[in-house]
Amino acid sequence: MFARPKRLTTSIDMAPLIDVVFLLLIFFMLTSSFTLPSLQVKLPTAKGQTDTSPEVILVAVDAQGSITIQGSPVPLSQFDETIRALSQDNSDRKIHFRGDQKMNYGLFVDLMDRARQIGIIQFNLVHEPKK
Repeated sequence: MFARPKRLTTSIDMAPLIDVVFLLLIFFMLTSSFTLPSLQVKLPTAKGQTDTSPEVILVAVDAQGSITIQGSPVPLSQFDETIRALSQDNSDRKIHFRGDQKMNYGLFVDLMDRARQIGIIQFNLVHEPKK
């Protein structure tokens, strides 16, 4: 009878393309990092553990603005020198800030900025355990 000649179809198979797009979407969703706010509003109490490894420099500031580093009092003018001396042998050192609830926020930011200029990039805020 009558036979129609076969035509070549020029369509693109979309199934592999859709599979690749979904795989890329899943990959980027799983590997993207979600950052939390770097400053907590309520610092005095929280649940959790603090790092006490030897690479940690402990900086404490009371409500009047007195600074102690590793337990010894340090004036603000010598803060940079003391941190530089403590972090000289190990560039992976972390600073743990222990601040009073009533301390001046501007002083806290100033101390973090000074430590960043020295080369310290890891900071932790120490808190008291929640009861």
